[in-house]
Amino acid sequence: MSLQMSLVFGLLIFEMGYLLLLMVPLPFPVRQKLVNGSVKLNQSRNFKSGWAFTTVMLGLQFIDCVQKLQKYHSAEGSLHSRDLGPARYDQLASKFYSQRNLYITGAVLYLEISIVTVVTILKKLVKKEELYRAATSAETGVDAKNTSDDKEEAAELRKLIKQKEDDIAVFRKQLEGVQKQYDSLNESELRTKSD
Repeated sequence: MSLQMSLVFGLLIFEMGYLLLLMVPLPFPVRQKLVNGSVKLNQSRNFKSGWAFTTVMLGLQFIDCVQKLQKYHSAEGSLHSRDLGPARYDQLASKFYSQRNLYITGAVLYLEISIVTVVTILKKLVKKEELYRAATSAETGVDAKNTSDDKEEAAELRKLIKQKEDDIAVFRKQLEGVQKQYDSLNESELRTKSD
């Protein structure tokens, strides 16, 4: 593997590990530091420039691999399967390398999109967890440093949770009633062997 593809493969392994780290259920303070670090890193101009450069280069390499594979595919139709000389084996090896490069660069590009999506979701999750913790600490009497907007949002969330809990209780009662009615229908019917 060339140095370039070794670097791309290393980037793939790093992205897989980072995505796994993001997906593992970590304690809240660890997850909060991880997400805040990712957000600060995304706000850095140097990181944005490097990330954009890397993405463009990988995109170009992906397009190049697709073009090479199309060339081999069109050339395959003109060659006979019996002609397996040294040139044919070189073409097969080159096709294999192009396929490998296509898969690796495609996976790296896909994981970049996945990481951005997961970080965005986790950022919202951490924010809601912070609001929830602030609301529960405000209920217990602990002095929290919140603005009035955060307190109002926490009160709205508590009200929404209470409403959903009431809805769940109503649905459970309805389910029990329907289940009792269904069971009473089954007990009252007489079954024959032909059923």
